[in-house]
Parts: sequence; C-alpha cells; structure tokens
Amino acid sequence: MPTLHAERLMKKAKEKGDGNAAAIARRLNTNRSTVARLISGETTPSIMSLLAMRREYGISLDDLVIEDAGAGAP
Repeated sequence: MPTLHAERLMKKAKEKGDGNAAAIARRLNTNRSTVARLISGETTPSIMSLLAMRREYGISLDDLVIEDAGAGAP
C-alpha cells in the first residue's frame, strides 16, 4: 500500500512557512491529527489529500507517494 513521502512534504511545507502539522493542516483545510497520522505513516493519504498537497505545495503526485516495494502490478 502506498504511503506519504513525509520528508518531501515537510521540505516544501517549510519553504512556504508551514513548519509543523498544525500549519499544514490549516493550509490543507483538515485537522492536525490527520496530518500528524499521515506524516508518521499511521494512515494512508486519500487521493483528495494528495491532490490538496499537490495544489498547495506544488509537489507532483509521484513525489508525494512511496509505493510499497513488495506490491506488484495485478
């Protein structure tokens, strides 16, 4: 299952002055606990979350997602 590439998100967020989960959550119009779970890898981002990150931080979807190395194409 794909996970969020948190380091890339945090780097771009810091460039925009969003240095923590609360600031990212405000920009993405979501709650801090959701962003914290995404960053820690506890949960998988929805396509809507990924699209919001792409829009707000200018990160391609390919750069936002780490694909599970063990998962193969069906």
